[in-house]
Amino acid sequence: MPEPALQYFTRHNAGEILKLFESARPAPVSDAERGRILATLPTEGNVRELDTAQQKKLADVRSVLQTHRREGVYIIRVIQVAPAAVALHARAVVLISEPALDLLDADELQALVAHEVGHEYFWGEYFLARRDNRQSFLRRLELLCDGFAVITLERVGVNPERLISALDKISRYNRDRFGVAVNETNYPALAERRRFVERLVEWLRRDAAQ
Repeated sequence: MPEPALQYFTRHNAGEILKLFESARPAPVSDAERGRILATLPTEGNVRELDTAQQKKLADVRSVLQTHRREGVYIIRVIQVAPAAVALHARAVVLISEPALDLLDADELQALVAHEVGHEYFWGEYFLARRDNRQSFLRRLELLCDGFAVITLERVGVNPERLISALDKISRYNRDRFGVAVNETNYPALAERRRFVERLVEWLRRDAAQ
């Protein structure tokens, strides 16, 4: 599975990847649509008081959002739910569970948010794959979003390997508490994601050095 996802990126020049993402950037949801989306979310469970460390981590996420012109487009919500999770809801809200916010360091949180930004670029494909329960395609889309995160992290000066450490932490946390990681069948194995990230980083840096 890594090969088609890897080729999605390596068929281009590494120096042009971000420009390609810029040209393919989806139009943001409108203010009115964002308001409707927020109105559908439950008000209970929102974490409204954050400590200094939590606030600092969220502030560091801005560099990822700014890179893709999503600061002010996404609303960030910290929520009280049991699993450790980071998710993009309806292309408008980044949901971060309180366990994930406490578990991850600042770089790891940036890595997972970058992955979620990637989902917006593949939103239609992801929706159809989930509707049709196409698990193999869902796993490929997760790798594509991993690749999007890698390129973003390289741009903002965060080691892309922090994506893997973040995924490992989230998986271990959820497995220890619930016996299984959330939606495990829709995601590639961590070893596969690690190999993909390593190969993509190697290609990026080799291409940049030429």
